Amino acid sequence: MGKTASTTLAWSFESELSQDEMLRRLDERWPSVWAISDSHHHGDYVGGKLTPEAAARIYEDGPRFVVHLRFSSAGGDVKRQLLEAQQRLIVEVLPLVGARDVAPTEPLD
Repeated sequence: MGKTASTTLAWSFESELSQDEMLRRLDERWPSVWAISDSHHHGDYVGGKLTPEAAARIYEDGPRFVVHLRFSSAGGDVKRQLLEAQQRLIVEVLPLVGARDVAPTEPLD
C-alpha cells in the first residue's frame, strides 16, 4: 500500500460578503455541493470539494477570512493534483466569494 500525501495550505483575504452570501454564490455557480458547517476549534466555515483530492474551508478570522485548502492523495501525480486544486481555489473560488487582498498565511489549525 502506498503512502498518502497530505497537506493544508492557507490564504487570508478580505471580502464584503458574509459566509451566507458566499455560500449562496458558490451554490449558484459551483458544480459540487457547498455547506456551512461548524468547526469545534474555529467556528463556522463554508466548505466544499475542489477536486477529488482537495477541499476548501473558509473561516472568519477577525475582520478577514482564512481559506484552507485541505489536500490528501493516495497516489498518482501528486504535484499536478495539488497544483490543480490550488488553481481552482485561487482562480475560480476566491473571485466568487469577493476575495481581495489575498495573501498566503499559516493554517488556523
